[in-house]
Amino acid sequence: MTRYINGLVFNSETRSFNKQSFQVQGQYFEPATNTPETELDLDGYYITPGFIDSCSQIGLAEIGIRWEGDDSYELDSHLQYSVVDGIYPFDTAFQKAVSHGVTASHIVPSPKSLIGAKTAIIHHTHTTVDEMVISKDVAYSFSIGHQAKSTFFAEKKKPLTRMGIAKILRETLQQIQQQEPSITKIVIRAHKAVDLEFISRLQEEFGSTFDFHIIHGTEVTFLHETSFNTVIAGPTFRYIEHNEMMALSPKLYHQLFKHNIPFVFCTDHPVSSTSHLTLEGCLAVREGMARQDVLYALTTGAANFLGIAHKTGAIRDGLLADFVIWDKHPLNLDAQVVATYIKGTKVYAREEGLTQ
Repeated sequence: MTRYINGLVFNSETRSFNKQSFQVQGQYFEPATNTPETELDLDGYYITPGFIDSCSQIGLAEIGIRWEGDDSYELDSHLQYSVVDGIYPFDTAFQKAVSHGVTASHIVPSPKSLIGAKTAIIHHTHTTVDEMVISKDVAYSFSIGHQAKSTFFAEKKKPLTRMGIAKILRETLQQIQQQEPSITKIVIRAHKAVDLEFISRLQEEFGSTFDFHIIHGTEVTFLHETSFNTVIAGPTFRYIEHNEMMALSPKLYHQLFKHNIPFVFCTDHPVSSTSHLTLEGCLAVREGMARQDVLYALTTGAANFLGIAHKTGAIRDGLLADFVIWDKHPLNLDAQVVATYIKGTKVYAREEGLTQ
């Protein structure tokens, strides 16, 4: 049992940093009722819950490996495909993630997959995938637009129009209703307004069964008369690889906030490195968002959206002890991670950082 004292701890309810102490017993935050075995003074340090990347291919698309390390998509579709079966736990990107304060990711297949797979949320440490999983079968993923269309054409040598995509998605949603009724969250990758409008129609048709959420949503604010559920926004720090992304800008975050569209952050690693998740938050601050709202979206807000707030996402008694110690406010561009903990275990520490 370890007690951490005097640190500036991010309170997810007030969205502010307060000087306080907290205690960790095993894997969990616990009430400070017993005398701790050790005590660590965090005076001068900032402490946040671990950051959560709300859309990532980490572990599916292995860094530094070509096609043989890419398990991020299948050309055909099947309701039993699950990202859990494709994650490689020794991807070197996991260690880079924890060194930047990112302790968990929502794993989603590549945008090349029209019909993707069941998604999962994983921690960024351990030696088996089963140990890493926080929650599996979280949602079904779909992709519409340029990447899915071009991949389909390259493999099948025949065109796939938006009408064809709409038919396939509707048929698949009907299959999910019949065969996988326990999964109600649907995440769809889309950039262009025309595709976002189609998702809005799906909400009207299937809204009694499914909750639809957008990944990217680059042109979402073009549709002023349409309401959406949570947008997994970004990444905006990336190259513009095709025409559908021409409107992509960090201004997206302020526009979503201004239009009261709920959103969380993502890197879609390796599209943008998972180490850039904090940078996405900094860009949102630059565009006018309050730092406390950004921190909330990176932690508790992401956990709420993903349905794991009863497990992690805040520094609160009874939750898994996933937390990060920073030398400065985390949204200062020069802030560095001093130490990262997952389930109460230190998984990263700077050499000149904390010794306990």
